[in-house]
Amino acid sequence: MSVFIIPKDKVIKRKEGAKYIPTISGGKDSVSQCDLLLKNGFPVDEIIFCDTFQEFPMMYKYIEKIKKYFDDRYGKKITVLKPLTTFEEWCFGVIRDKNADGYGAIRGIPNPADNESQCYHRRETKVKPSDAYLNEKYPDSHIVKYIGYTKGENRSYKDTDRCTHLYPLKHIFKMTEDDCKKYMIDQEMENPLYKFFSRSGCGICPFQSERSMFQLYHNFRDIWDYMKGIEKRLEQYEKMGFRVMNRYWFTGYRTLEQMEHKFNLNKATLFDFSDEPIRDCFCKI
Repeated sequence: MSVFIIPKDKVIKRKEGAKYIPTISGGKDSVSQCDLLLKNGFPVDEIIFCDTFQEFPMMYKYIEKIKKYFDDRYGKKITVLKPLTTFEEWCFGVIRDKNADGYGAIRGIPNPADNESQCYHRRETKVKPSDAYLNEKYPDSHIVKYIGYTKGENRSYKDTDRCTHLYPLKHIFKMTEDDCKKYMIDQEMENPLYKFFSRSGCGICPFQSERSMFQLYHNFRDIWDYMKGIEKRLEQYEKMGFRVMNRYWFTGYRTLEQMEHKFNLNKATLFDFSDEPIRDCFCKI
């Protein structure tokens, strides 16, 4: 899969008046998709990366590499969008919607146990900045968004008169998540975060697995300590009489201190980690 070229009749043709926008998160699926789109001559007007302000330092370094690569090889620049609000403004903010169940309460940490709700941090740092930017820059154009869902993922976005969503990895390249991982390995474009995690995301993501939390504690202690500080501050608000919608990071309502105790007792045997080195030298591309 070192050269993944599809037949020309499979390449999406540009429609007049439309702008074609892939976004990258730094994860294997979005980066694979963007590289394959450009390699095969798909219409791409602009690449967007939304900075959550809570990315791993490794992610910022990786994005700089990707920016240089896409510019040098394809002449395509990555636009970095910044959120208008911070995580803490939302985490410690009071819910003002009178129709919401939590009206008057401190919002707290996004609740991974609530499968029906969208993470407010993702909404505020990715969805809203992206939509606002595209509406301002391309007010009279139809927007075509390339979404990096893979074969086997049964998710989709609702199309509107303003925006159409396409899923090339799923419908054209027929790639699974494992295929994307193999592609990135073959191209030596791996994100070094995959040395520690099976998925990418912002460092404080409350939807992480227990294994990911283990890695945070042992290898990214600054982020772990920041998360503990958030938890402690929310606990203090509760003690002062405030209602907090959720003050725990992990499903099951185990505090980070309790998780630390478990991790320290089982440091060598809790999880099985591979020592396979990450290859991110970009030598083959």
